[in-house]
Amino acid sequence: MKDYTLLSSIDGPSAIRNLSFDEKEQLAQEVRDYIIEIVAANGGHLAPNLGVVDLIISMLSSLNLPEDSVVFDVGHQCYAWKILTDRREEFRSLRRKGGLSGFPKREESPYDSFNTGHSSTSISAALGIARAKRTKGDNSRTVALIGDGSIGGGMAFEALSDAGQSGENLLVILNDNQMCIDQVVGGLAHHFEKLRTSQRYIRLKTTWEVRLDRIPLIGKPIIKLLAAVKRNLRLWRRQDGGIFEQLGFRYYGPIDGHDLKDLDRHLRALRLVRGPVLLHVMTVKGKGYPFAEDAPADYHGVAPFDLINGKSSSEDGKKTFSRVFGETMIELAEIDHDVVAVTAAMMQGTGLQTFSEKFPDRLFDVGIAEQHAVTMAAGMAIGGLKPYVAIYSTFMQRALDQLIHDVCLQKLPVVFALDRAGCVGGDGETHQGIFDLTMTLSYPNLSVFAPATASDLRAVLLLSLRHDGPILIRYPHDIADSRCLLPEDFDEDWDDLSKLVPLRRIESGDDLTVVSLGATLTNTVKAVDLVVNNSKNNISIDLFSCISAVPFDYYNMLESIQRTGRLFVVEDGCELGGFGSRIVSEVMRSSAKVSIDFAGVRNRTVGQATRAELLSDEGLDAAGLAERMTRLIEESPKSG
Repeated sequence: MKDYTLLSSIDGPSAIRNLSFDEKEQLAQEVRDYIIEIVAANGGHLAPNLGVVDLIISMLSSLNLPEDSVVFDVGHQCYAWKILTDRREEFRSLRRKGGLSGFPKREESPYDSFNTGHSSTSISAALGIARAKRTKGDNSRTVALIGDGSIGGGMAFEALSDAGQSGENLLVILNDNQMCIDQVVGGLAHHFEKLRTSQRYIRLKTTWEVRLDRIPLIGKPIIKLLAAVKRNLRLWRRQDGGIFEQLGFRYYGPIDGHDLKDLDRHLRALRLVRGPVLLHVMTVKGKGYPFAEDAPADYHGVAPFDLINGKSSSEDGKKTFSRVFGETMIELAEIDHDVVAVTAAMMQGTGLQTFSEKFPDRLFDVGIAEQHAVTMAAGMAIGGLKPYVAIYSTFMQRALDQLIHDVCLQKLPVVFALDRAGCVGGDGETHQGIFDLTMTLSYPNLSVFAPATASDLRAVLLLSLRHDGPILIRYPHDIADSRCLLPEDFDEDWDDLSKLVPLRRIESGDDLTVVSLGATLTNTVKAVDLVVNNSKNNISIDLFSCISAVPFDYYNMLESIQRTGRLFVVEDGCELGGFGSRIVSEVMRSSAKVSIDFAGVRNRTVGQATRAELLSDEGLDAAGLAERMTRLIEESPKSG
């Protein structure tokens, strides 16, 4: 274990302010080492957090905290912030059940101003806080920390447009770790930057503006003229950075995000500047860990890994649903040259890396812009292409209007692959994929599939080639069940997706009908075995695997429940308004008399833990499902 001599003495921002720059450099190294140690053990977002350590130290040293408010965009760059704001020891529980969140949480600390997890929200939230402060007579500063990826999101542009004209005391720090938006050229430009960020200059500027404003008739016109001249000079000096000036921000930078002295000078000076300000900071993603610096995308979000070689062995040799999707997409592209893949900054996470290498002209990564991705895919479909849109379930929430308005209503053949559906794990409540069924089951013209196995996913994707309408396919971030449950006559020449709709009988019985949706099948099979094997009354269960939520095979289910008199439905989405609720409503419309229970995620916030722990907490593990099945059988007389 490394020696964290200086870090162990830091009990909050006030302790950082008293450090020399040499000590701050040492602190930065210790914080990086500490982050690497904990993330190697727990998993988490490594590269983005290593890149902002110096910036965070400067922010904590220069701002007046917690009076000043800091809003993190996305939040996966907040580790150093948590460590240095009285959560150093708690950080060892990062992402674990009951432990420290990997994202900002107001419930954890007064230093966390806003809960985040999705991108492009920080400027909107920070502007709201700034307006609240002004309304209440609070002169403290509000800061939004946003990355170069997130600032490209539409919501961020909307917020920039509003904030720039607002006059509010808002500082936006643009953490640019990928490409330079702006170029500072030559010594003169650096001189101007130093001049503009000197406290003497800012004080003199403010004084002269006050004096000019007092001159009758001509004072205000002179101020406006000088501002216009200065703005034009900035636009001439900066071709790209001028967009922020045009939106109404005072733009400073770009500066080296690892130069603690320059960071400190800028941040202290900008406290004196009123109104909306944007500071452009250049950082290196993965700074301080060679493996992460060389491959920052690979170390963005990581499972536990070996500190020495940087390798994770958590899924070695095991085929995940994401991997099956990626492999099958290559098959589809080889079969049909109209097949294209679309993703929103999640190419690797959705399994499309190899596809992008093999078909670089048929992979479209639009960045953090889910709404744009969906509507663009609709345009592609109209143009004769076959688009497959790969998005995490939680991020698809941002594009529901586009899904309805631009795809479903027009019955366009766009396929949506929703990765990370159901209970996700360590990223906590902002990243759970438990809402997609509740939101999409009622969408017009939309077929909704939930593969239970690797072969199911491949089959749905193959058949989707010939389907003339929108399809949504949801699957978890998990190892894919390897069993094959496809019909015996299945082959790749099938041309009708409806052949996958019928319920598949896994077990036969007379005492209980069980319908398992998608990947819940693995635990449901185990639960049925527990119930049958532990029963003293020769209980038998009619177990069905369902991979088509819309359309649904009601005929086979109704035939079964008329015989058993009992129905138990399993899903890994929200119980309220989900798949189980839909089936119950259909059963109630029929004349069947049946006792019903359904298991899903309860109507509550689902926090962080491993996927297995979350399923257990929700009663969706084998033991929990078996208990509910047994109770239903024992407490409900057969009424069929």
